Amino acid sequence: MKTFLRFAMAIVLLFTLSGNAFASQPIDPKGYVTKFTSLKESYSIGERVKLTVNTQTGGELTNVVFKVASVGGDSINNAITSVQTTYRKSNATYTTTGNLTLSSEGVYFVQFQAKLKLKDGEITIKETATIEILNPNKITMTVTPGSVHVKKGTEVPILINYSSKYTPKFTYNTKVTELSTTRTSNGNKKVILFSADQAGEYMLTIEAKNKYDAVSDTVKIIVE
Repeated sequence: MKTFLRFAMAIVLLFTLSGNAFASQPIDPKGYVTKFTSLKESYSIGERVKLTVNTQTGGELTNVVFKVASVGGDSINNAITSVQTTYRKSNATYTTTGNLTLSSEGVYFVQFQAKLKLKDGEITIKETATIEILNPNKITMTVTPGSVHVKKGTEVPILINYSSKYTPKFTYNTKVTELSTTRTSNGNKKVILFSADQAGEYMLTIEAKNKYDAVSDTVKIIVE
């Protein structure tokens, strides 16, 4: 999903650059600096996303709006509430805040848009952030290695990285030894051992299941 997220961000950047290239009013790069702050890469369904955009400028900021679109491109009307803009004269910075709560998982583009009056005229400024909304009830799991080639009797360590709001139960289609389960910064990791005394091709299926979700993965093990 992270690879897809990086691709989505590249698409946003491409459209942003294209829009600036064809703008009728040239943008003075010294006229303003605007950016999202304190925004996480991902949130859970139903979690409040606190949006904050700082715009430092010597001009006047007006017509401030937030817009939201999904990967499919559909706008999500009235998704952002409590939009407010304040100005701090000491550092010539406008701060715009708003709240966003989404009920469906996916990748979303949040765009800040405003009119900026400078000495040379008025321009439209835009800044886009990309966030991922996740379903906290789902299990995410990756298994390493995906395939391995070993001698008879060799113990094969297999690493399972997973995250789940509710502790899943693990089952296997063949005998394994569970060594340990530890927490990590991104979830949990479990280590199991597989060994076979007979040569052949083994397909080890690992399933993780909780009351809301079930996922599985398969390791191909060739034993000589």
